[in-house]
Amino acid sequence: MTHSWVSRANALATYAGTVLAVVCLAVTATDYFHRATPAVHCDFVGTEGLQKEFGHDRGYIVLNLTADLRSEFSWNTKQLFVYVNVEFATRKNAHNNMVMWSAIIEDKNEAVLRLPTLRPQYPYAITDQGFNLRDREFNVTVAYNVMPRVGALYTRHHKFTGFRFPGEYQAPALGRVRRPGSDVIEEVPASREEAEVAAYLEGLEQEEAEA
Repeated sequence: MTHSWVSRANALATYAGTVLAVVCLAVTATDYFHRATPAVHCDFVGTEGLQKEFGHDRGYIVLNLTADLRSEFSWNTKQLFVYVNVEFATRKNAHNNMVMWSAIIEDKNEAVLRLPTLRPQYPYAITDQGFNLRDREFNVTVAYNVMPRVGALYTRHHKFTGFRFPGEYQAPALGRVRRPGSDVIEEVPASREEAEVAAYLEGLEQEEAEA
C-alpha cells in the first residue's frame, strides 16, 4: 500500500514538473512576439568640472536624458536595469568605458525618465589613466538590461556621439556648468537629490584622503 502511494506521488510530481516546464517554454516563446518601441534621447548640457588630480584627470559632466521605456515591459518583464556609460579613447587606452549612472525600474509606470541635469552618480565615474581629458571627444551610451520572469536576459543600447570635454581645466563647482564649445559658465541648479549625492561623494573622497 505504501509503495502504491509513493508511486502515485512520484507520478504526480513528474506530471506537475512537465506541465510547469511546458508553461515556462510557452511564456518564453510568446514573449518573442513582443515588439518594443523605446524612445531614448541624450544631450550634453555641459561640464561642471575638469580637474587634474594625482596621476589622472577627472571630469564632471551634466547630461539631459529623456527616455520612454514603457514599451519594453510585457507581462513577462520583471525589471529593467538602466545605466549610462561614458566612452572615450586615448593613446594609452583605446577604449575607456565608465558607468556614470544607473537605476532599476520595476514598474512600467516608472519607465519614463526625464532627467534634465543628470550628473555622475559614482565617485571617479569619469576618470582617465593620465592627463588626456582636455579637449577629448567622448560618447554616451544609454543601455538597459531587460530581465524577464522566465527566459534569457537581453540588453539594448542607444549611443550618442560627438561630445567633447573643454580644452582647459575647470574647478568643480556644483551647479556651475560650462556649456559645450563655450567659455561661459552658467548656473544649472542641482536638485536636492543631486546635492545629497554630491555631498556623499565628497565625503567618501575625504575619507579616502584621510585614510
